[in-house]
Formats: sequence, C-alpha cells, structure tokens
Amino acid sequence: MRSRNGEVLRGTDLNMLDRLYDGCGKCLLGVRRLSRMKLVTSSPERQREDVLTAAASVGGHIIGWADD
Repeated sequence: MRSRNGEVLRGTDLNMLDRLYDGCGKCLLGVRRLSRMKLVTSSPERQREDVLTAAASVGGHIIGWADD
C-alpha cells in the first residue's frame, strides 16, 4: 500500500485505523461523498480505503465517518 506521497505503508492493516476516540491527538474524521454512480475510483469502498491510507500516512486513525 502507498501513501499519497508514494511512501510505502508496509504491514498496515486498514481495519486497525478505524477505531474509537482515544485522545492521542491524531483522531480524525473520515468523509465519504456518496453517489449513485458505481465508478471504481469514487465508490464508498474506494473512498474508505483512500481515507484510511491518508490517515495512516500521518500516523492517525479514523474515529468516525461523515457520509455526504
């Protein structure tokens, strides 16, 4: 898996990045834009993966999701 800047995130389990608030200072909210279109590049599943990868790249984790 790669971060946005191309850095490899080795051994990162994306499911571990979606957890409860723990006060660590790197608790983030994930945002997904829902659409009727099922494009591979914009599906909610793909957006979730992208958000979790971005959170991992800064050492954070997702504590909740806002779906638009």
